Amino acid sequence: MQTLAYYIVGFLWALFTGFVFSTVGAAGGILASFGFITILHVHAANSVKVMSQILIIVSPVVALPIYLRQDRTKQIKTILFYLGFIIAAGAIFGAIIGSWFSKNFLFELKSFKYLFGYLTFLVVAMMAYNILKQRRKKKTEQDKNNDEERYNVPSIIKFSAKRIDFRCLHKDYSVSPIILFIAGFIIAVLSSIFGVGGGFLIVPILTDVIGLPVFLAAGISILVVFISSLTSVTNYIRMGVPLIIPVLLTTLAGVVSGSIIGPKISQLLNEKKLKYILMALLVFIGTFYLFKP
Repeated sequence: MQTLAYYIVGFLWALFTGFVFSTVGAAGGILASFGFITILHVHAANSVKVMSQILIIVSPVVALPIYLRQDRTKQIKTILFYLGFIIAAGAIFGAIIGSWFSKNFLFELKSFKYLFGYLTFLVVAMMAYNILKQRRKKKTEQDKNNDEERYNVPSIIKFSAKRIDFRCLHKDYSVSPIILFIAGFIIAVLSSIFGVGGGFLIVPILTDVIGLPVFLAAGISILVVFISSLTSVTNYIRMGVPLIIPVLLTTLAGVVSGSIIGPKISQLLNEKKLKYILMALLVFIGTFYLFKP
């Protein structure tokens, strides 16, 4: 039987994880998995994956209703659900395949930790890329702020199996449903294999590859992470992956608390410094797992 101190440490780490994920919006799954493996000493890799994704589900459950209540979101809700559910459809298939593969072929903790270290460096690289991109676009975005405040109600101009044409924020967009489906599939496969959310990949792909506006991509990411993670968790449990209930309940309480506290005090924090601290922590985690798997 674990000591009280064990559960207190687990709660505090989960609180920190929820706080970081609700303020920075990245690396929640990595921090959760690191907590289970290294801090709480869970030795079953498959249990780590499914419990980490259960913690990840908390954030979109909290964030999605808040996002949908915003005035600006009400204007793009139709487009959000059209595109979001197409990506989520691919993510459902990807989550089923990824969780099956991971459960059967990546069940050994040492191998999982080694590959997880590489995933951590990929997340750091994506975060660094986003920081550099924001610096380059900062001036341009400031020039466009006044125009974007006078957004119009978006409308779908054309919907077919080949193209979706729509107008959003005074601009015309054209995307391929097939590309959206494939993107959701690939992201979900990777996410379910490692027990992470995949938001660090979804937003860059939607904005830089597919060309969607950032505000729309953020909402789609929340929706897809929720559906993909829920599918993956359900499939892991269906395949008999065991959950450590006392540990899971303790960390769930911590993540919920952190997700509530984070947005309330985020205005008091320097978001840029917080991102740099998180990146340094992720580099440490990646290095630790690569050289001490």
